Amino acid sequence: MTPQPLPTARTAKLHSPPQLVQEVKDEFGRLIAELSFFPVERVLYVRWHGHLTAEEVIQVAKATLPWHEQLRPVGLLNDKRGTSGDWGEAMAWVEYEWIPWAKAHGLRAFAYVMNEDMMVSFENAALIHRIQENIPLRTYYGVGSAWKWLRQVGGRLPKVA
Repeated sequence: MTPQPLPTARTAKLHSPPQLVQEVKDEFGRLIAELSFFPVERVLYVRWHGHLTAEEVIQVAKATLPWHEQLRPVGLLNDKRGTSGDWGEAMAWVEYEWIPWAKAHGLRAFAYVMNEDMMVSFENAALIHRIQENIPLRTYYGVGSAWKWLRQVGGRLPKVA
């Protein structure tokens, strides 16, 4: 799978330049995710890499917690394009631990970008629906559409000139 670049080239007019805040690696030193922050829009961008397990999804979600506390992003752009894996076992933790914590620290919108051919399991579809009951969440196949929606629902996500 080819890693996808940060959303800067084709979407540069949609957002400010990002600041890489953390790289999250597994126990073998393999990059799992990059966490970047767009300060003008107050969006945390999580770019995932490789074949993911439930434990790695929780590891990355936990890695975002201090950034939510410090930076207080209003939007999350969760980019899983080019990844694979079964992380269904992490969904209960995300729903009951991570979402309430992130929401309490200012998160107002969650954009989930995935591969067009990514299968969404029944369990994950049900989780997406339950999360949508607590915070606006939409799924996309492209970063540009996700940015437009984040700006629309975020309220404090200004358009970059």
